[in-house]
Amino acid sequence: MSNSFFYFSMAIGVALGSWGAYLAEKKNRSRQLGFLLGFFFGIIGILILILLIEKKPKS
Repeated sequence: MSNSFFYFSMAIGVALGSWGAYLAEKKNRSRQLGFLLGFFFGIIGILILILLIEKKPKS
């Protein structure tokens, strides 16, 4: 595996993780959970986050 492919894969992982963190925060969920789902599971993780029901904030 060449270094450029590795760096490209990491960049895609970080981008999807950042998008996942944004979506999770929008639905009142943990940003860390969103980042990990996006980073490790990619588009599948993003779809999971989109389908999650919005969590109501604690009173």
